[in-house]
Amino acid sequence: MALFIAVGVAFYVGRNGAQGEGKTLRQLLTAEHLPFAADSLGNLDKVITSGAELNDAQQFAIAYYVSDSPEQLNPPIYIDLYDRRAERWKSGAIEAATAKSEGVDVDCLGSLLEVTAFANYFALETHINPSAGCEIILSRDLKLKTSLYGWTVGRFGDGGIVYHRSQIHFATVHPAEIAVYDPETDKDYTIFPHKPFQEIRLRLTEELRDFFKTHQDYCKQANDPCDPELFDSSLTGKVVTDDREHALAFVISYELQGFGQDDKKPAGPAEAVYVYRHVNDQARMEYREMSWTDVKARVGDAPLEKLVEPDALEKIFSDASK
Repeated sequence: MALFIAVGVAFYVGRNGAQGEGKTLRQLLTAEHLPFAADSLGNLDKVITSGAELNDAQQFAIAYYVSDSPEQLNPPIYIDLYDRRAERWKSGAIEAATAKSEGVDVDCLGSLLEVTAFANYFALETHINPSAGCEIILSRDLKLKTSLYGWTVGRFGDGGIVYHRSQIHFATVHPAEIAVYDPETDKDYTIFPHKPFQEIRLRLTEELRDFFKTHQDYCKQANDPCDPELFDSSLTGKVVTDDREHALAFVISYELQGFGQDDKKPAGPAEAVYVYRHVNDQARMEYREMSWTDVKARVGDAPLEKLVEPDALEKIFSDASK
């Protein structure tokens, strides 16, 4: 799969209302009524750009670039953290952050969208281009742990992250990939799509294989890879998680997304339901691919949120052949 890769160390600044845009750090912290000493923060009187904040009962954190070049974001990303209970500031700087995607290093220092805290970590969400971003994971002492090429779509209480891998924006086929990252073990692996494939994907794969045999001209004209196992899929709605069995569920659409594809090209259902459990353990992880009719036959008229509960999981996984 091709990639858009951010090249170099300067990134253009978006104009859509980044936190603190055009203000000094001192001005922003004063407006937030936060205490600080003149020697506690190194960038107090510098103008910041592309800022994102976390503000809750335990802490205030702000991540930003120093605005030293018009319309560009120059590393590092600075992050300042105020511990409300300890009444103490802590600061860090991220000079570089790269994520691996198909063996290629992708530069993750784009514009900042969000700062979140989870378990023993912080995450900085960055935007690279219209279809790509990263989650930069930091330890509680504001040191870089890793970077994920994509955006978070779910979390577990132990710190596990469910994330959607970034995709190329201008491509004929757009296959979704969903992965799980465990910051405690540093394990990162794809859970969707996951082999062995089940009925819905297998049926679509066979239909595409037959279609491509008689449409070789289309493959060249549309720049379609014409790989029967590589086809449009998109996450529809939210991902739900449950800590008790490290379960998650989501819905995938297999409809064609356009981008120059033949409208006669086989497509799958608009909604295929995926339920997983034990995603924290690759050796034990299992999943079921179902239509909503299959879901109803197994657990009744249950919404997606109910499918990750232990009693529903027992019914879903008790009979693989049902």
